[in-house]
Amino acid sequence: MPELPEIETIKNSLAGIIGARITRTDFRRQDIIKREDFAPDRLDGMAIRSVGRRGKFLIIYLEEGHYLVVHLGMSGRFYLLPAGLDVEAPHVHLILHLDNGYRLVYQDPRRFGGIRLCRDLQPVFAHMGVEPLSKQFTARYLAELCQGRKVAIKNLLLNQRLISGIGNIYADEALFRARVRGTRPAGSLTESEITRLHRAVRKVLQKSIVEQGTTFRDYRDGWNQEGNFQNFLNVYGKTGQACPVCGRAIEREIIGGRSSHYCAHCQK
Repeated sequence: MPELPEIETIKNSLAGIIGARITRTDFRRQDIIKREDFAPDRLDGMAIRSVGRRGKFLIIYLEEGHYLVVHLGMSGRFYLLPAGLDVEAPHVHLILHLDNGYRLVYQDPRRFGGIRLCRDLQPVFAHMGVEPLSKQFTARYLAELCQGRKVAIKNLLLNQRLISGIGNIYADEALFRARVRGTRPAGSLTESEITRLHRAVRKVLQKSIVEQGTTFRDYRDGWNQEGNFQNFLNVYGKTGQACPVCGRAIEREIIGGRSSHYCAHCQK
């Protein structure tokens, strides 16, 4: 599933559509619409004011308080295509035709994602936690979240009601960088471990954004190009390979129903 760095990368890729106007919408599947505060044909003629992100959601800000919110689920893509090229890819569910010579294409083979047509963003994001790259996400905030909690620290990082945007890849990578085992009860982390983890979360996310996100199979940026952060992963998806720090084999375990990758020697 695309996580914070991937959605941030798509957002940055789409900066050129700001000011463009939607000339025509082509919804090929109506069941991708998860919220409908206004009719889909209301999009026709609307200008795009800006592009934003909240957690793992992409936000297209339109005129008159209208918003198009995109969630890519497990396999979705949202990218620009020049108007002269045919849309030949399978599983394309929405095309937005723009007056700047491009089209925005939403493609999702597994259809776990979807589109929300909103007049008010508050109900959509009301239960989401702080952004991990914001000023609100401090080491003190993380310490307060951890205090007294028995839940595994990895599950805490993945809880979107507490911290929004971190998924499996970046939780594993941040925990490795912080030298903390993902199964540790959150409340057992020391002050120094929390400080390391806070710093690691931010550094891993920032590095992935610089590298345009992580592509294993489905993810593409707003120009339908692959990311590069998969070439900088230390533990995620590397079961049996050598730890880049100590050389011992990376191990895999299940935490909260998710595959987790770690070095038993480096992470305690």
